[in-house]
Amino acid sequence: QTFVSTSDQDTKSIAGRLVASLEKGTTICLWGDLAAGKTTFTQGIALELGIGRLTSPTFIIMREYPVINNNYFKTLYHLDLYRLNSPDEIKAFDIDEIIADPQNLVVIEWPEKFGDQLPKDRIDVYFKITDDNEREIKIISK
Repeated sequence: QTFVSTSDQDTKSIAGRLVASLEKGTTICLWGDLAAGKTTFTQGIALELGIGRLTSPTFIIMREYPVINNNYFKTLYHLDLYRLNSPDEIKAFDIDEIIADPQNLVVIEWPEKFGDQLPKDRIDVYFKITDDNEREIKIISK
């Protein structure tokens, strides 16, 4: 599916609608340039799950949030791998165990830094800046 967003609110709304279709143990990978809308999209996911405030984990790599409004997920893990230099650095976070737990929803910004360790079953979301206030958002389930 491809969507066009013309505002942060549009991006959050698209993300919120995606949450309704998710299954247990989902990993979402967000692909796109800086300022393309990845964190805003994650904020939309968080809002749909009853999480009031979500900030980018750029400097700490991963943040964990308890989920309030969902029967499938108990925890949202938000990873921002922008500052990683190699896929081996992610091992310190026990990410394999986190992804394997079906009660976790995992959102990964900059998944290309993860290398070939990305889960095969995932949802890829691609962000393309098409104008100053416009983004093309393509959602593909793998």
